[in-house]
Formats: sequence, structure tokens, C-alpha cells
Amino acid sequence: MAIVIERLSGDNRQMTHYRFDKPSVSVGRGYGNDIRLQDPYVCAEHILIETQPEDGTILVRDLGSMNGMLVNGKPCVEAKVMPEDVLTLGKTRLRLFDSHAKVAPTLRLSVVEAKLAFLSDWRFALLIALLYAASLSYQTYTHTFKEFEFSSLVPRLLGEFVVLSVWPLLFGLLARLYKQDARLTNQFALLWSVALCGLALSWLNRWLQFNFPQLPLWYWVETLVAGGLFFVLLWTSLLIAFHQSLARRNRIALGATLIMLSLLLGWKQLNQASFSPSPQYRFSIMQPGYSLGEGMQVDDFIEQTDALYQRTKAQRDKP
Repeated sequence: MAIVIERLSGDNRQMTHYRFDKPSVSVGRGYGNDIRLQDPYVCAEHILIETQPEDGTILVRDLGSMNGMLVNGKPCVEAKVMPEDVLTLGKTRLRLFDSHAKVAPTLRLSVVEAKLAFLSDWRFALLIALLYAASLSYQTYTHTFKEFEFSSLVPRLLGEFVVLSVWPLLFGLLARLYKQDARLTNQFALLWSVALCGLALSWLNRWLQFNFPQLPLWYWVETLVAGGLFFVLLWTSLLIAFHQSLARRNRIALGATLIMLSLLLGWKQLNQASFSPSPQYRFSIMQPGYSLGEGMQVDDFIEQTDALYQRTKAQRDKP
């Protein structure tokens, strides 16, 4: 039976792993120790770790150090430690156990991750980014009813790319902090793919408002689809960045999605409840080719509007 010693980070994640096939291990800042710590708050000979031959438990003894040792935050001179205990020497955190200790259950590989292997190709990520830029440029062009200048669109494109890049960079940074691969290419390819789907949803929304301005319940459908896109983005980003169980990933993604939907719906209710003397009406202007019907000429629309005003005035003037 060997003694296993793990050096931990501030959130108790393993940083370094040691294994000793001997009954005792010395830890300190001195060069003669089995484990030498470069912590200025640790003495030259700080602690001695021993395996008890009777029952195989691990005993830790303080060797008269200046700052002592803590076991789960409590000062101790001598203590028997268990695998879940955290030992603190100065500003260094350790976990001790024997080599026969049980490891955490094996996580099942996700079938989804195997199907998303294409996201690791930088050429695919670049292609999706170019498609997003082209789609955004075309959408802006079709919704502009004045002289269009591409130079005026460049700052918007750069701004959107910078803002959207925060998401994959954040997950890449978190993955590195948890000692996982950043996999930035996968994160960027995923982001541009979801952003392209969001752009298509935005275009569909404008088209439906243009052809069916009074379509009932469309706002709720739009909100649920947006929530679904956010769930897919967050769920897949977690899958790429971290090693975690499916249940934990589902809880995180679903909880964050419900919070986002609650904020969106709450904001809508607040805007509906507030009175404005100058209300803003939602309308969509698109090219005639996107219309399902023949539409109406402007002169005919004005004549109908005048007739409506006349009927309204007549009813108002009735005794």
C-alpha cells in the first residue's frame, strides 16, 4: 500500500500528484524532504506522514512548525486523516490517502460529443463565421431603404464579432482554470453556428410580422425558440469545456435557460404595464417579393384611410 498525496488549488482541485511506496513521507521547505514546498509559510521540516501498520490509516504529525497545520480548518498537532480531509500547511493545501482508495465513478462518454467532432476543424469555424457575416450584411442591406454603404456596416460587424467572441473565450478560460483543454476552435464554431440560427430566426420573425402582423401567440413561440437556442449553446459549451455528468450539465443549462426566459418575460410585462404618451408600434418593412399576397397600392391605402376618418368623424358628430 502506497501513500498518495495531492496538492490542491484554492477550490480543492488537484494540481500535483505524488505517490510514495514507503511507510513515511516528510514534507517541508527543506531540500531533504520527500516533498519540498516553496511556500514561505512552511518550515524546513514541517510535517511527517506515516502509515499505521495495524489498520493502514494515515497519521500526520506536526514537527514543531511555526505556523502549524490545519485539518479541515482546525489546528492539529497530530491527526488521523481520511481521503476527504484537507490538510493546510501555510498557504498550501494537501489531500492524503492510500493507493487503494476508491476513485470517483467513471463518466459515460457523450454520444453527442462524438457527433460534434467536425466543430474542431478551424476551416469549418471560419466558414460559419464568414456565412454569419454575409448573412448579417445581406439582412442589413434588405432592411435599409436608403443608400447603402458597406463601409458603414464594417464597424457593426466588428463590434458583433468582438461581443460574441466573449462567450467562447470565457469558456476557454474556465476550461483552462479547471485544467481542461480550452478547445477554442470548437467553442467558436459552436457560437457562429448558433448565431447563424439566431439570425435565421430573426429573419423569420420579420417575415411573419410582415405577412401576418396579428398572428396570435407568435411572441411566445419566438421566445421559446430563442430559449431553446440558448439552452443548446450553453449545454454544448459545457460539454466541450468540462468533464461532468449528463445530469449536472442538464441542471445547469436548464436552470440558466429558465432564468433567462424569466428575465425576458418579466421585462416584457414591465414594458406593457408602463404607460407612454408616445407608444411605439411594431411594424416590419420588407421588399414586395417577400409578401405572400398582392398587397395594396399606396393611393388605395390613403383613400381607405380617408374614408375611415370620414366615418369616424360622422359617428362622433351624431347627436
